Amino acid sequence: MKTNLTKLTAAALAAAIMLAGCGGGGGSASGDGEKPESGGAAVIPSSSVVKGETNGQTYPISEEKIELTYWYPHGNSIGSLSDFNESEFFQWMEEKTNIHIKFQVPTTGEEASAFKNLFATPDLMPDIMYTQPATQNYRDGMDAAIDDGYILDLTPYLDIMPNYVSWLNSIPTAKKDVVTDKGRLYGFWSFWDNMETGYADQGISIRKDFLDKVGMDVPETYDEWEKVLTAFKDELHIEAPLYTSKYGIDYGEFMAGYGVAPYFYQEDGKVKYGPMQDAYKEYLELLHSWYEKGLLDPDFDTRQSTGVAADNDMILNDKIGALVDWGTRMTDAYISRGATNREFNAVAAKQPKKSASDPDPAWREVGNNYHDIQQVCIVINAASKHIEEAIKWVDSFYAKDVYLNANYGIDSEEGTVWFAADDGHRIGDYDFRYANPDGLDSATVAAKYWAKNPPIRVEAAQIEQMPPERAASYGIWSTYPSKNYIPVTVTMTSDENAEYAKYYAEIEAYVQENNVKFIKGQRSLDEYDDYRATLESMGIQTCIDMRQSALDRYNSR
Repeated sequence: MKTNLTKLTAAALAAAIMLAGCGGGGGSASGDGEKPESGGAAVIPSSSVVKGETNGQTYPISEEKIELTYWYPHGNSIGSLSDFNESEFFQWMEEKTNIHIKFQVPTTGEEASAFKNLFATPDLMPDIMYTQPATQNYRDGMDAAIDDGYILDLTPYLDIMPNYVSWLNSIPTAKKDVVTDKGRLYGFWSFWDNMETGYADQGISIRKDFLDKVGMDVPETYDEWEKVLTAFKDELHIEAPLYTSKYGIDYGEFMAGYGVAPYFYQEDGKVKYGPMQDAYKEYLELLHSWYEKGLLDPDFDTRQSTGVAADNDMILNDKIGALVDWGTRMTDAYISRGATNREFNAVAAKQPKKSASDPDPAWREVGNNYHDIQQVCIVINAASKHIEEAIKWVDSFYAKDVYLNANYGIDSEEGTVWFAADDGHRIGDYDFRYANPDGLDSATVAAKYWAKNPPIRVEAAQIEQMPPERAASYGIWSTYPSKNYIPVTVTMTSDENAEYAKYYAEIEAYVQENNVKFIKGQRSLDEYDDYRATLESMGIQTCIDMRQSALDRYNSR
């Protein structure tokens, strides 16, 4: 039976949605009925659906089998599967919803450009798009994407997305984080299941087995780090005591103790640009000194890493002493990935400080309790022929039965990919991922049984199944806040984006180029004022001003 949603005013919307959690979520329109017009500012209603407990949808979503296209940029996570529909989870979802998903997977490394190309041929745009807005975004901003008819304003459809609404009600910053500057709800954002504790899944990693050999503890200050890295070089002959990105600077984990970030950040609501700060120069002086002393990877600018994780040849062959890495790769995890040293043991380290008495650094790029949403947003094609079905399908991921299966494997798989704790909750079988009867590699196991970074990510799914010493890394990295990070949902207007694009690509390339030159001594740091003057002539202040305007609007939402 087809249902035509009528245009709702913001005031009527709030009243209408009060019923959203009770009725199972609207009709099953095929998309050829009257579509609601984009409304005003979104009014997040209360809901009788209990966050993470009650599934507010009715299944199957469609009485007739339909196909939805889904842009899913996870080509590096499919393992040896030929299609994500070989996943047990997505097969279960199809049976539950009666919706078949046709995945569109862009080439690994080309996701950002592939996303932009979707708008060049709108007739070929998929029904649903999984995006990471930091790199995959509409050039003129999300309000413009709605106004131009590409991305659906979800505001008039809140009554058929009760599970998502229940999560929005539970998150204090939702009204600022999930809407545009005009107050429109443009996508389904990703959350951790336990928002209260905060979460950091990447940070500084150091080889504990190397520390044991040189008789030293995990360093905490920059002076201690220099002593440890020197011992790694002199006593153990490690090629890259400290491994950094090919640009010379990682995502800011290691420089945070200088009170600066690698690019745009904020202090008390004021936007700053790292390379323009004296502290950034001081950090480059440190790195140059370490490079001259052989404490950095001598060929760092030839590597592939852009900030997290390392080239396999380096990490698997005892050529690295410390780096920024993922929590899943701590302790002995690299042994299963092919490490030649069977004693491989990496542990987490806090961000360094200049002095042990200094306050904890205030910069993290992502992943803990300053901002509640994750950097994933699923959007709906405004021209889809199956708008309501697409909305309901995505909304299902916010229901407990679905997100548990997405994170752990389907509920009939106890004893295979997960087992039950004493209180009945699921614990993923991490060993199965690396030692399964079918001999599948870890990436293929993950693709076959789980969903890659689903909209609700269960913190324990990664942590609780790990050995305690590996799980401890997450707690260490989460001890400092990311309060100076600019939230990913701070957005510029179409005019600002157009103006910003004129300047920043060249600025970023110039900064990356000169980071390398300053660190390697190819350019003297005595020229830093000239370098800053060049950034000013390239338009950095205009970029800062536009980012400031965007942050001000965000803070006023």
